[in-house]
Amino acid sequence: MEEPVAHQADVDKWMREYSDDDSKYKSASKAILAAVRARLDDDGLNYHVVDERVKESKSLRRKLSRTLSDGSPKYINGTDDIDDIIGLRVITYLNEDVELAMAALRGSFNEIEHVDKTSEQKRKGEFGYSGQHLVLQIGQTKPPNGCSAYTGQRFEVQVRTVLQHAWAEFEHDVRYKAASRARPEINRAFTLASGLIELADQQFTEINKMVSGQKAEGEVPIDDDDDVLTGSGLLTILEGNLPDNPRSKMEQYGWLVELFNANGVTTASKASSILGSADWQFIRDRIKYKFDPGHVRIVDDFLLNRWKHDYIDRTEDLGEDGRRRDKLEYRLHQLEGSTVG
Repeated sequence: MEEPVAHQADVDKWMREYSDDDSKYKSASKAILAAVRARLDDDGLNYHVVDERVKESKSLRRKLSRTLSDGSPKYINGTDDIDDIIGLRVITYLNEDVELAMAALRGSFNEIEHVDKTSEQKRKGEFGYSGQHLVLQIGQTKPPNGCSAYTGQRFEVQVRTVLQHAWAEFEHDVRYKAASRARPEINRAFTLASGLIELADQQFTEINKMVSGQKAEGEVPIDDDDDVLTGSGLLTILEGNLPDNPRSKMEQYGWLVELFNANGVTTASKASSILGSADWQFIRDRIKYKFDPGHVRIVDDFLLNRWKHDYIDRTEDLGEDGRRRDKLEYRLHQLEGSTVG
């Protein structure tokens, strides 16, 4: 059906407005990306990569030009009806980290919509592994650091494991960019591959549980290079002390070494002794995490509880979080059982 002339004029107008706002969308996208990474890092979560993109003009025009079966425009309010002008992808290693990442994002942004694309496809009897899709919005109150100029901005986030991501990218190339429709045997091969990926994701989770359990049962070996505290050494120690908590990104353990060093702890044996004395349940009860925090986050809270205001003074400038002091003071109120507004 040919697009009505009036609708074409509307699309042209919306695209001119979009072009005028291009730099704002790009700067908002960068700010959202930084805020998402900061939140995931702040919660000590392990992820492979987070990236962003702003929808290309050609793609946006095609979307705005869509009509319903009766010929009426699908998006009558133009870009105000489009949620994925700004899009992000969060790629994790394990399925369980997908849920943790979504919970973390819900703590920083307003959730508009959540679609479990994988379950949706299964219900329809289709093959595929599209992961989780969230539509989020920067809230008017307490927007994440760096996002205050973009309150009200909506964006879409896809959250997948690395295996789901690899499958989806390859499937998209073959099925949607191919010149002709895929043959039945190709569809059957994709169906088989999606099942194998689902099984592999499950096995990765089981392997992770087995390795964590094994480390928890035995003595924790210390990476002893003159007993110098290292990121890999801390990871080993924490896998023994906190086997049920998810691992953080590897580079965050290096940052945790800096936190220990700033408080005079430079050896693995001393760090192991301090961590071995921790009352982790007390920390959990006071902070009231919405999900099991990563190693680095819960240790940061434990060290805060141990050294209190001295810890804030010594570590407020470590890392790239410009609001670290405010966050630490807020969390110290929680740890001390104070009322927080």
